[in-house]
Amino acid sequence: MTDGTLVDADWLHRRLGGGVIVLDATVDRHTGPDGATVFVSGLALHTERRIPGAHFADLITGFSDPSAPFPFTRPSTAWIQEYARDLGIGEDSTVVVYDRLTGAWAARVWWVLRSAGITNVRVLNGGLTAWQAAGLPVTDGRAPAPARGDVVARPARAGFVGIERMKRIADGDDPTPAVCALRRTEYLGDPARPRSGHIPRTTSLPYADFLGPDNTLSPERTARLAAAHGLRAGAGTVLYCGGAINAAGLALAVHKIGIEDVVLYDGSLAEWRADPDLPLVTGPEDEGDGSAV
Repeated sequence: MTDGTLVDADWLHRRLGGGVIVLDATVDRHTGPDGATVFVSGLALHTERRIPGAHFADLITGFSDPSAPFPFTRPSTAWIQEYARDLGIGEDSTVVVYDRLTGAWAARVWWVLRSAGITNVRVLNGGLTAWQAAGLPVTDGRAPAPARGDVVARPARAGFVGIERMKRIADGDDPTPAVCALRRTEYLGDPARPRSGHIPRTTSLPYADFLGPDNTLSPERTARLAAAHGLRAGAGTVLYCGGAINAAGLALAVHKIGIEDVVLYDGSLAEWRADPDLPLVTGPEDEGDGSAV
């Protein structure tokens, strides 16, 4: 697999040291005192084990707006440009992003850069797991700081929608299809658990279902799942999840098979659930028997 947005470990290994900017987008997670998941910088994991030459791309404070009320909110285009330059990205750079989990964190960086018109960006299929499975070298510590890049952010096709658009979809005033990329159990929710479930009039297509046992994406599997769900080019489908991370992974998967007009609801359920007046549905609404809560 050597074309488009996904590259394999051999492709990247042959280009290390040849001007490719390699970014590790890993995010770590802890369990808070209340049992909730807390996302934290993956820098410690990065310095413990990384691909040689890779730089840490911080999704907490670098490619997200740390002042926003919800995690992983897209920052301004000017912010994206400045942080991309800090990472050494230039006008002629080829960027490859990876993480050590399912690829969704890497996909989020890919999507954020694309939203600023920085498009020569690829994702390592299978991430660090695939790299190590191929017997390729890893190192520790931090790479020397790169020379500051000169990339210029440019107008790009809108990659995100906001809560007002989602309200119209949920109300039935906007017929655009919308898909939840969370696991099916999270989509279904639990009536006994407050503010669980999914946004009304949205269907379930988990990003996890697209992954092989090695956390790789294959065009064949993606095409089969997209066709079964009715996900197609030209529909402008809105993707969401908990914080628009798995949604970015789903966007990456379908981009590979030519469905390039999807958009992400950036606030996703983090924003939607925060407003007690906005409805959520528990149960399999896409089979016609869900209930709004």
